Amino acid sequence: MDSAKFVNFSSGQDLDQVPAGKVFTAVWRVRNAGSTTWGKGYKVVHIHADEGSTLMTEKASYPLAEVASLATVRPGDEVEISLQMTAPAQAGKRYFTDWQLQNPTGELFDEIIWLRLVTTKPQDATPPTGLRESNSQYIDDDTIPDGTPMEEGTAFVKNWAVKNTGKRKWNKAYRLVFVNGDREMSGSMTHTVPPAAPGEEVILSIPMTVPPARNEPYISSWRLHDDRNVPFGDHFWVKIFSTAKIDGFGIQPYSQNDPRWKNNILGQGPRTMSEFGCLVTCFAMMLSKYGENVTPWELNQKLRQRPSGQGFDGSNVFFVAPAFLIDHIKFFGNWKPRPETGATFAQFDPNLIARIDQELQNGQTVMVQVDRNPTNPYNISVEQHWVYVLGRQGQDYLILDPIDGRPVSLLAKYGMQTRAQTSAEALKQAIKSALIYRSSRAKVRVPVQEPDEAVDESGASDIGPTGELVYTGPAWPFKRCLKGVHDRANRHPLQADYDIVNGRFETVKVMSGITVEELNKYKVPFFLCRLFESWNGRHVPVEDFVNTVATDIARLVNAGVEYFEFHNEPNLTHEGLMAEGVKGSWRNGAEFAQYFIRGRKLLKARFPNIKVGFPGLSPGPDAKYQFGPDSGFRMNDRDFLEGAKLAMRAADFLCVHAYYISMEEVRTDAIELVKRYRRRFPDKLIFVSEFSNPNPQKKFPAAEMGKQAKEFYRLCNEIPGVGAAYYFIVSGSGWDHQALRRDADGRSLGMVETMF
Repeated sequence: MDSAKFVNFSSGQDLDQVPAGKVFTAVWRVRNAGSTTWGKGYKVVHIHADEGSTLMTEKASYPLAEVASLATVRPGDEVEISLQMTAPAQAGKRYFTDWQLQNPTGELFDEIIWLRLVTTKPQDATPPTGLRESNSQYIDDDTIPDGTPMEEGTAFVKNWAVKNTGKRKWNKAYRLVFVNGDREMSGSMTHTVPPAAPGEEVILSIPMTVPPARNEPYISSWRLHDDRNVPFGDHFWVKIFSTAKIDGFGIQPYSQNDPRWKNNILGQGPRTMSEFGCLVTCFAMMLSKYGENVTPWELNQKLRQRPSGQGFDGSNVFFVAPAFLIDHIKFFGNWKPRPETGATFAQFDPNLIARIDQELQNGQTVMVQVDRNPTNPYNISVEQHWVYVLGRQGQDYLILDPIDGRPVSLLAKYGMQTRAQTSAEALKQAIKSALIYRSSRAKVRVPVQEPDEAVDESGASDIGPTGELVYTGPAWPFKRCLKGVHDRANRHPLQADYDIVNGRFETVKVMSGITVEELNKYKVPFFLCRLFESWNGRHVPVEDFVNTVATDIARLVNAGVEYFEFHNEPNLTHEGLMAEGVKGSWRNGAEFAQYFIRGRKLLKARFPNIKVGFPGLSPGPDAKYQFGPDSGFRMNDRDFLEGAKLAMRAADFLCVHAYYISMEEVRTDAIELVKRYRRRFPDKLIFVSEFSNPNPQKKFPAAEMGKQAKEFYRLCNEIPGVGAAYYFIVSGSGWDHQALRRDADGRSLGMVETMF
């Protein structure tokens, strides 16, 4: 499969003021994100000429080897594509040029590379003498990568990692200033920047809101200005796709006319996605509902690889195709409400409307075939069109139309409004046929009026609202909550630990630092690893943390470990929180979010296939604490999490810590905390990476603590999308009040015997 991902852009020319007729070089860095090697026959071609894209090069097509830094680009390689451009001759105008990679079969694929420029008259650009230069260098998109789809009206923060490469320190008079593009994303056209000494890297941030949905991307460009109002350094831009707001359905809307794929060939051809991609687009929307996040174009590529009869016949996709691709999807037929609708391969069902209503009520999927132009007689070869049914809306259906990915009334857009008729008859006239799909992941839709999020003045564990427990994230291969245990506190298990674990537990949470030999002695099918570093009142730069754990990750990845929890309880001072005069690496959840996001990017750059999870927080209000040998100050988990929302959205999974004293608290406070995470983040896999009864003053007998743990496992298994729960702890000096065995002689304390 061919796939390309944009990495960055560079040019020695200020694109906001390019002298007319000037020659300059544009360089795009692109990653081969597919499974095929780019070589002979691959090209870089100019596109969108009919939409205003200006050709600024000698030719409209170049062999990739002629303009790329590598003649052969293997999967995972990054390559620089350099094109010599000549600015148009007319001054004072804004131009754009779009290019895309093309494979040997003539198919354009994946991300467009582009630039925008403004032409000016030639002018003296010599800077004033005697002034120290300000300069900046773009490092990375810290949040919201280019091309991110986001729901209209969503508030977000765009962050760029930037380095001060000049000779002056940035002060409070320096600003980040809007240059051009779509202004409506940001309310203010200027924003303050953090102070930065020469050579220092900082994060530039702009709060934004996603504008109304449309097929074209929203792009805005920004640049730094110094205290003399002189622009300098690299340009920074945000590029997003705004999707329609679909409340309560858990569906990612898509459009077949999205510029990222609308001109690409559908299936084996000859039609394009824009011309004939409505059903594939509906399939992608259905899969998003069941936690399979795949764009219409990615789905097109996957279905092209299926054997004959399972994917495409030319540009026609088989109705049963999703069931061949995804094991939890089943196809339940194509039905028509009248004997003569013009729909082929459909069975007649006089009660089809009732059938559709029942499927929707059961959380299943219905797509209906309509007449794209209902004002004239139906021509199936020209006017056939498929739309996605969201649900009943009175005597009508609310649909998502893949033409633009927006919700609309079925009857208002595709109804036969040529004569008086009942609502039931109107629906039968509008629907040519209906495809029905069912998934084992479907959730029955029950209208729920959710109350406002509760307020707990203590700040204790008020994580999310009440309401239905729904999981829409990636499939968990084990399909249930695994019973797990936390490895020994000092990272190196003993034989007595293996004796306790093996044959009982299904998963172990280990600490980075464990050896492969030690890991392999645990006979379990799954491991979660906590990336561990000792803060203890000191500042640890994120690069240092990543470098510290990278060697451990490399070793464990080779041993089959994939899931890594990023640190532990960052709302505690001895785990990196800067509070009450204690040194640390972050002061609140928002600062930890930037630390996490940056660290995750660095880790994924080294280990692309790992999963990096947001760490469990210490649950409870602001308080001084004493946990075993550790003491300090805790910031309440509610406020910390609220500030860290960006990190939790970026994380591949979430970890939760839950503690209790009595069996009543197991069934209320502890399990309710896990449920609140589930409700607030329905698309994230959850691991309860620590739970237990801390047993203060050793008041509880071991057998009772074992029964409490058994109940907690049972309750976790009832929450969708909880991958595993880890009892804290198997053993360790100083944790004898919670451990499963004695450290002195290795004997069981009698707890594990009542846990199973």
